[in-house]
Amino acid sequence: MSELSISALRELVDRTQAPYKIVRRDAVEYVGRLDDGTGVTAPYEGYGKNVYKVEGTEVLVNDFVSKELDELIGLTPKQQKVVKAASGEMGLRDFRNYLATAGSFTKPQSIALIANPDSKTVCGIVPIKKQEIPSDSFFDFLEMFLDENHLVPVRHEAAYSASSGLTVYMDSVDPVVKQIAPGEDFLVNSYFLRWNLGQIELGRYYERLVCSNGQTETIKHADAKIMSLETDVVRSILNIPKYTELLEESFGRFSQKALEAISVRASMAELKLVSQKLDRYLVDSESSARIAPYTEQLQMYADNGYRCDPFELREMKAGMSVWELYNGVTDYASNNTFWDRDDNRRGMLQEEALTFLMKQRDIKNYKDVFAGC
Repeated sequence: MSELSISALRELVDRTQAPYKIVRRDAVEYVGRLDDGTGVTAPYEGYGKNVYKVEGTEVLVNDFVSKELDELIGLTPKQQKVVKAASGEMGLRDFRNYLATAGSFTKPQSIALIANPDSKTVCGIVPIKKQEIPSDSFFDFLEMFLDENHLVPVRHEAAYSASSGLTVYMDSVDPVVKQIAPGEDFLVNSYFLRWNLGQIELGRYYERLVCSNGQTETIKHADAKIMSLETDVVRSILNIPKYTELLEESFGRFSQKALEAISVRASMAELKLVSQKLDRYLVDSESSARIAPYTEQLQMYADNGYRCDPFELREMKAGMSVWELYNGVTDYASNNTFWDRDDNRRGMLQEEALTFLMKQRDIKNYKDVFAGC
């Protein structure tokens, strides 16, 4: 893969990065939704109808950010229903703002609110747990990380705004290839750095060489996620790729689960789980049905007299192995032509696939409508 130009990527991020403002969470006051009975009727335009005051200025916030703001203060959907039923929209508004204010006394939180100038909305939110890490600081760190560990940048992925998430993938100048089974060779010593305004996270990237399927894995190490660029913090994450035992242990776990997945059939519950994840990432319906044909195979069980009870799905074999299901997802995430090459859903879906692979399997020897096929 051709080397990525860090200077060109730095310029791209500088040119396209969405504007943002860092405030304390208790400086974001909920006003209401347009025309919901709380008196908010201003003719706002854009996506979403949640109105907040940020340090006294009214702004429109999309539903995704509104949900994230609620999660930060511990307001659950169930609590919202109870409070709204008892006190109406006005009572829910007051309760939401009370939680935000009360939480600031025990655990002050800063957040970056990311704006979409076209839709005139707040379209993203990034928690700032220690200090802001601006893009220039990240790229300075990235160049140091590459030099220290003999890596070359090969591609990047980004969210709707780089401020919300930018991932840079790096290959080693001395690639290591390992085999888990005949025809199953993996490049195993590639890495990625994922940055947003609040943190930098280091992860590992495996590539299945037979079909260029990628799979991302979060590194299970205390220093693999940093929230500041203080000298001692930087030094700790710089050294992680040098810990060869981490690489061996990590790939060992992956190999074990991969071999199990090759020999074990997926359950209908697992097929349903993967189908739901594909829907969540807006995978087109034709591809989703091909990768995880849950509806089609569930109908086969129903046609053969099975109740298809939700509790029974874990005992019902799907028509494919876990490995086939897993590789269907990683192949789509890596190689589909529907998404832009730098769409960060690719890496996110790859990570979802690896999380699925590492789960405890449902199936041993259970009901099997495919036994006579």
